[in-house]
Amino acid sequence: MNDAPRTPFAPEAEAAVLALHSALRRRGIAARDGDLPGSVRAEYAGRHVTVRYVDHRWWRPMWGEPHVTVPVAHEGGEDHLARDLVSELLGRL
Repeated sequence: MNDAPRTPFAPEAEAAVLALHSALRRRGIAARDGDLPGSVRAEYAGRHVTVRYVDHRWWRPMWGEPHVTVPVAHEGGEDHLARDLVSELLGRL
């Protein structure tokens, strides 16, 4: 896990983060907390993807525009999001 101090956030956010961690682990992908509160970093074979849970949605940086974020899933869609992230990490887009 991340050694940085964690900023507390809403219980539903904690539940969403834990659900995504679990969904990724079930698919054999290493997951850890990201640098920001509510973020999850998934890693496989040197590749990584980071998503962040904010306002009941999962967000990630837009490809080629790291300072622009786009929504990728709603609260409760952690299994589907995990499937998408695993496909991306394994190179099966």
